Amino acid sequence: MNFPRRSFIAASCTAIPLSFVAARAANGAQSPPPPAAPKIGALFPLSGADSLLGDEALRGVLLAEDAINAAGGIAAQKLTLVLGDAPDQNQVEQTTRSLISGNVNALLGTGVSGLSYSGSASAELAQIPYLELDAPADGITGRNFKFLVRTCLTTSMLAATAIAAISKHFPNKKIGLLFNTGATAGAIAAAALARWQAQQITPLLSIGYAEDAADLHDSAGRLMRAGVEILLHAAGSDDVLVFYQAMQDIGWKPRALIGCGEGYGLRETAFALGPAFNGTYISAAPFYPPAASGVAGAYLARFGMPPRSADSLSAYVGAKLVFDLLASVNGDTTKLLGAFHQANIPAGGLANGWGMALDKTGQNMRAFATLQQWQNGGLVTLD
Repeated sequence: MNFPRRSFIAASCTAIPLSFVAARAANGAQSPPPPAAPKIGALFPLSGADSLLGDEALRGVLLAEDAINAAGGIAAQKLTLVLGDAPDQNQVEQTTRSLISGNVNALLGTGVSGLSYSGSASAELAQIPYLELDAPADGITGRNFKFLVRTCLTTSMLAATAIAAISKHFPNKKIGLLFNTGATAGAIAAAALARWQAQQITPLLSIGYAEDAADLHDSAGRLMRAGVEILLHAAGSDDVLVFYQAMQDIGWKPRALIGCGEGYGLRETAFALGPAFNGTYISAAPFYPPAASGVAGAYLARFGMPPRSADSLSAYVGAKLVFDLLASVNGDTTKLLGAFHQANIPAGGLANGWGMALDKTGQNMRAFATLQQWQNGGLVTLD
């Protein structure tokens, strides 16, 4: 028997069980699935000349990852970082593009100012947030970028703390400035000279040298012959060792030496130089104050050694803030920058004593440096 097509359709519809209809309705009423956990890229020099600094900063990020996951993750999902190695200028742009093409939603970096310039520029072109946790050169946030936030201090802050210490503890002494011309140390020197000029102070002698200088005997000799009493040295990791070797060889050391830059804050530098490093002052990010004892304990438990520098704590503080703000917007990275610009954390509110308030360039204006001194192989905070 042939049924009209319309009758067949009607009959088929009436044959659908009511239980099936009820189940479909129930499924339609269910809440939408939770948003996917954001993919966060971590861009650090994990090999090459800056690998020690990059690894120390990354350790802070990993501790922050542990902390947020222990608290339930982001959008009720465990956070997993996507690591990218940026050993040098030739590789950083390629690694950044690779992370971005892998659909990361934001980038954390990089600890090294020269690399941060390139990494943040690539992120700006891709219009994804770039959160700088530990690279201090002033110019990083001076390019009117819209997708850049820096949670750490600046080279101007480092220079200001060093110069204030000289004025307070060593007034009316003959001042010298020694610096490498790299992105961080060169910026520290420029900020120091600008501040001295504003105070109508002229250093007795100012000497710059190449970032990869292997011999500083000539510079040390010039400082000695000029009669420099107080020396501000802006340096990287290797040139601290080179300069101390030169001072030892010529039998000279200034009355006080204030170091700025990553080399002066490393425990490995103090170990390598031994008693010769004792008494050296540094201007640097806070090094694990009492409020950060829990972070120091987590560091020791995970990595089997005490922290090597303040870079891990600076990176921890910045990354933890990123993750907490992401959690507050349910993992929506399109709202992350807005959450940062609305954040208002007073000084002392973060584990290392910093707070959080961004200026229009994306710079955290509640970060600061402290005056510290190496005493018997350990850092003591003075001011």
